[in-house]
Amino acid sequence: MYRTDDLDEAYRRARVLCGRMRPLEPEMWLCAQATTVAEARSLGVLLPTGMFEPSYDWAADTWYLGAALPGDDRELAAALPLTVDSYAAPGPVEGALLRALGAGAATLLWYGAWPYVPGIPSHSPNGDPTDQRVELDVNGDHPDGRHTVYVHLRYDDEAGAAHLAAVVGGAVLGPVQAGR
Repeated sequence: MYRTDDLDEAYRRARVLCGRMRPLEPEMWLCAQATTVAEARSLGVLLPTGMFEPSYDWAADTWYLGAALPGDDRELAAALPLTVDSYAAPGPVEGALLRALGAGAATLLWYGAWPYVPGIPSHSPNGDPTDQRVELDVNGDHPDGRHTVYVHLRYDDEAGAAHLAAVVGGAVLGPVQAGR
């Protein structure tokens, strides 16, 4: 719904959408890739209970908690890139994660329920809020921008997507996709 090279603007628009949702959970989901030792160390401090795994070797039975990353930089460098998966309370963690992230990719996912809007199926007054959220993908591989804001709706709801895109000055970027 919104794609740009300006990370601050993508984050601002994602937070505007979050402000329209009724929060459903006290935590958000964060997933980031550390490509350097410095990034891994910063993310380990930020997400001490996050699970760090080798990014391209999912079959390997190697993982670390952020607070228990290898202390030796050479050992840590040998495990890179690492992907961290964690839940955290929204707020300061978001900006800190974006500052700690270098060239690696990241996803921030906020859970909530969209407000009632007549004529939009996903926004019904008694609707099921399951699968309603805002997603910010950072450093994605897109030809027209590296940071993308997505909305998740309960239904295949093009009207709902267009309505929410208009809230942040965006537009529906393509056909409905099955998301996370």
